[in-house]
Formats: sequence, structure tokens, C-alpha cells
Amino acid sequence: MSALRELPPDQEVRPSHWSRFRLVPLIVLFLLAAVALAGGYIWKATNPYGVALPGPTAAPGEPLPDACTPAFEREGAGDAWDADADAAEDTFQAHADELQGYYVEGEGGHLLLGEPHSGNISQALGRFQLTDDRIEAWNGFLSNLRAGLEEDGRELLVLVAPAKWEIVPEALPAWTDGLLGPTAMDQLLAAHPELPIVDVRAAMEAADDEAPLYSPLNSHWTDYGAWVAFDALAACLRETSPDFADVEAPAVADVVRSTDHSEYSGAGWTGAAGEDWTSPVYAEPASPMEVTLADGSTETLETTAQLDMLQLPATTRTVDATTDHTALVLRDSTGNGFGPPLQAAFAETMQVVHSLDRPDLMPDARALAAEIDADVVLLVMTERYLALVPGVGPVP
Repeated sequence: MSALRELPPDQEVRPSHWSRFRLVPLIVLFLLAAVALAGGYIWKATNPYGVALPGPTAAPGEPLPDACTPAFEREGAGDAWDADADAAEDTFQAHADELQGYYVEGEGGHLLLGEPHSGNISQALGRFQLTDDRIEAWNGFLSNLRAGLEEDGRELLVLVAPAKWEIVPEALPAWTDGLLGPTAMDQLLAAHPELPIVDVRAAMEAADDEAPLYSPLNSHWTDYGAWVAFDALAACLRETSPDFADVEAPAVADVVRSTDHSEYSGAGWTGAAGEDWTSPVYAEPASPMEVTLADGSTETLETTAQLDMLQLPATTRTVDATTDHTALVLRDSTGNGFGPPLQAAFAETMQVVHSLDRPDLMPDARALAAEIDADVVLLVMTERYLALVPGVGPVP
């Protein structure tokens, strides 16, 4: 006889009326997870870079005078990437492997930075194009910065230092002939001509016919190239406001050549440098200036002294400057050669690294400009940094 038996109805243990709700938290968690997953797919689809790109919050400013953005068309530029993009891409891919190193060998003994440097060759060809959201990110960054500075009574000018392939397209490898299209700079200017971007490419192309502004072994402009760029920027400033009517580049009496400044020796290049670096010879002796470096030390140098990016932030005070104006300069290494004419023209400068590639280190330009009571803020940046997203940094 079994020891088990059914309980009488009055003794049966019935489940609690509320026990059915014990699964509710699990159901809620499941639904939340499903919503989160769906939201993730939607977010990823609308934010393919993995980050939300910034946009403009300020109203567009007034365009710069025409003298600041003269017409420029790069020699050899065409529409290969529109007319037959598949063929252009096939040609690029046939050489893709040789573009992945630190540098690429071009024509005339020129070396150029390779693809790991913000897609440098893709940018040179116009293969890399800014998407609409990246264009609006630049528009937002520059428009918002400009609006804040103008509210404080200060000017903002942006000088995009042209890459060597803008002014010397013949330096590119021979296989790129016929593949040059519009660059990111062209895109940005076409989409937002009201941005305070000073386009010095036409001035530099004209000057390059007289003396080289870029050397074979360096991606930066030469010292003379930097002077030409500053001269064009000073002309723009004079047109922008009568307050800057006295801003001028120091006069140049001659241009001399010296041994090229190779930036590729540490990357395995072993050739001999030629006498290809060009420098201005100023008509008047350089003025003394007091420099305060990042470590707080001070020294007296001449305005022709270049401050390396690694020495920044730094301030300069020039005794016999062309003007009594003060400039805040946000820059990268391309600003090294830009320093001498800048320091000769402005009574005081504060030079800081713009850190567009490191958003966590980007300076508060408005606060720094207020600190030194700057009349003008200059953002001087190398052209390939247009592939970055301001406030975000490098994105795929």
C-alpha cells in the first residue's frame, strides 16, 4: 500500500493568487533588453561613426571679404572620381599596398606621408570626401567658436595650411595623373562659404613659381612658404576690419636655400638631402622678443626664432612689433615656421596646441582669448586634419 495519498480538499496547498506575478520582473527585463537592442541598431544606423557628431548651434556669420578666398583650381584636377569612380578606385587599389607605410615615394624626389596619416594620399586625390555630417561638424565647431569670440569683440580666422599636394601636385606618384579631384578643403568652402576660412592656396601657388614653398623631404611648408601664407593672411586681416590696417608681414629682401629638413630619416629613408629648403631674408633686422615657455621659464630671443610645438603653450612679447595687437594662435607643428612673421607683426602672442586630434586636450579658446585680451584668434591647422571631426577626433 502506497504511503502517499491525496490531501483532502480542505487541506490542499493552493498557489498564492499573487504568485503569478513573480515572472513580471523577468518579462520587464526581457522587454527592456529588446528595446535596448533595437535602439542600438537604430543608433548605429544613424551614427555610423560610433559617436554623435557635433553640429552648429550659432547662426552663420558674415563671409570674409573676397580677398580672403581668391579662386583656386589645383593644376591637373578633374572629375575622375565622379566620371568613372570604379576605374579610379581600381587604379588606387592597384597601388594600395605601397601607400600603407610612413611615407610614399613621389615624383621629383618628393616623399609624401602615407595613408596612415589621416588617409593622406586619399585626401590628395579627392578619393576621401567629407560626408554631410562631417561638414556640419566643422560648420558647427567654427561657427560656434566664431560667435562666442565675436560676442567678446574678437575676430576668428582659420588658416588651413595647404598640403604639399595642393601646391605641388606634380610631387604625387606618376600613377595618380588624371585622378585628382576636389579635396575636403574644396568641399568645406563650397558648402559653407560664410565660414572664416582664409584660403591661401592661390597666393602660394603664384609664389611657388618664383621659389619653392615645399621641399622634397618634408610635408610642411618651408620657412619661406610660411611667410607667403602669413603675408596672405595679413592682407585678409586688413580687408576684414580697419582695426587691422597696420598688420603686415615683415618685408623680405631675398630668399635663400639650405639643406632640406628631412622628416623621414627616422622612418627608414637613407638618401641625401639637397639644398631645397627655402627661407626668407628679411629687409630689416629682427626685433627682440621676450618668450615665456610652457615650463614658466623666460628668455629673450629674436622674432625669427621658431617655437616648436613641444614648447607650447608659450607667449611672446615683441618690442618693436608692426602693430600693438594681440593674437591667440591655436596651432600644430605647421605653425613652427609661421611663428617668425607672426611674432614680428603682433606685439603679443599666445601660442597653444589646438589638439584637434585629442579632443580631451583641446584648449578653451574663448577663455584663453579673454585671458590675454586677444584682438584676433587664429586657428592654424594642417590640411589633412580636415579628416578629423572637431570635438571627436579621428573617426573611421
